[in-house]
Amino acid sequence: MKKITLLVATTVLLLSGTGWAADAAEATIRLMGNAEAELPEAVTRQISLPEHLLMESEDQVAAVEKAEKGLAKANDAEAQRNQGQERAAEARENGSEMKEKAKESREHHVRSDDRPTPPEPPPDRN
Repeated sequence: MKKITLLVATTVLLLSGTGWAADAAEATIRLMGNAEAELPEAVTRQISLPEHLLMESEDQVAAVEKAEKGLAKANDAEAQRNQGQERAAEARENGSEMKEKAKESREHHVRSDDRPTPPEPPPDRN
């Protein structure tokens, strides 16, 4: 029962929200008349920013400097990461070479069946 109530309430909210969005869209969008459609300036007019936004303030300069420092730090981190990956690849190559050498060493230095005979025990002194 709770699921049905929740479903109905959600549907009502969604439908009421859609109507509100349609009203807001009508307020901001209008169709162009024939005279406006024929004039290209009506569509392509240039929008200029307010003067106070065009001037560089101390905050903008500080933000640019901070961004440059962040970019430099990110580039350094990437360079260190790449260097670490190269060192890891070299270590893997070195490890595989050591493995091959150990394998060859084991193959060449295996005990054979013709071992020397042990020496005679010393005679008793009693």
